[in-house]
Amino acid sequence: MLTRPGSSPGPSWMRNLSELATRDPRQFRRKLLWIFVFFGILQFGSIIVADIAGFRAPGRHNQTYNSPIQVAGLPLISVGAVAHGVIAVGGIATGVIAIGGVTAGAISLGGLSMGLFAFGGLSLAVMAFAGVAIGWRAVGAVAIGHSALGALAIGRHAHAGDGVALGRDEASGKQKESLFG
Repeated sequence: MLTRPGSSPGPSWMRNLSELATRDPRQFRRKLLWIFVFFGILQFGSIIVADIAGFRAPGRHNQTYNSPIQVAGLPLISVGAVAHGVIAVGGIATGVIAIGGVTAGAISLGGLSMGLFAFGGLSLAVMAFAGVAIGWRAVGAVAIGHSALGALAIGRHAHAGDGVALGRDEASGKQKESLFG
């Protein structure tokens, strides 16, 4: 691992968040609350926007709705049990922004989500935020990835605060703690 002389290894934002969790748990909870409020508003707002956009669709309560506006061959808004569009809301949703039970897209919000940025119960992504987060940057109760932050963090740079951190190069700021020997 390459580091500059005198610098700490790993991402600084993860060290700062991990140190804040151990130093001042109340402030850490407040910061996390604001993050959850932001994403809750994002989810709630996207459902309202989809509902308003699909309001004029005839029989929208018993069939799927795809907006007549097309972007790169996909409907701008798609709502239904199986939704495919730029903004997709449904049980199974795929699109640039996907919201639902099982989602795949650049920004995915759902129970099981995959994409560049994923938020949900189980997330696989470059940036994963979830109960179980697997990705290059993973934040969650169980976080597995290159840089992992969580109660159980497994990865190259693992930060867990008072939890369990297993890291190949670094675990909770301590160098060379090893998962595999």
